[in-house]
Amino acid sequence: MYCREGLMSVGLTGTKLGCGEGGCGSCTVMVSKYNHLEKKIIHIAVNACLAPLCSLHRTAVTTVEGIGSSTTRLHPVQERIAKSHGSQCGFCTPGIVMSVYTLLRNNPDPTMAEIEDTLQGKVSSWEFTSSGGSERGDPDLHS
Repeated sequence: MYCREGLMSVGLTGTKLGCGEGGCGSCTVMVSKYNHLEKKIIHIAVNACLAPLCSLHRTAVTTVEGIGSSTTRLHPVQERIAKSHGSQCGFCTPGIVMSVYTLLRNNPDPTMAEIEDTLQGKVSSWEFTSSGGSERGDPDLHS
């Protein structure tokens, strides 16, 4: 069983299945684990359609439902994408949100090149620009 199937079995439907081959990023989740060498928690963006559930032992998996929702409060990444009309049909948006969220958890002040690298290969023709994306000095985006 893969991570995405496990998430669906417990009612977490925000992680989408696009290509099923790890190429589109619609199924992106954040996996967090303690790195004993660096003595800190590291966060990794993972394609849930490819990650065997058994490989996630002793990790924390964060889905788009875990960072914010329209019934409680959107996470600043979700809010910024929505306010900037940053998605087209919205199917791949959860994967984009989780990729950016993971980047910000590892690096609260990324360069534009790091942001572009994070979003490379996402499913839609959505483009991340400085006018529609992160304003680097915005502290709300990094919480």
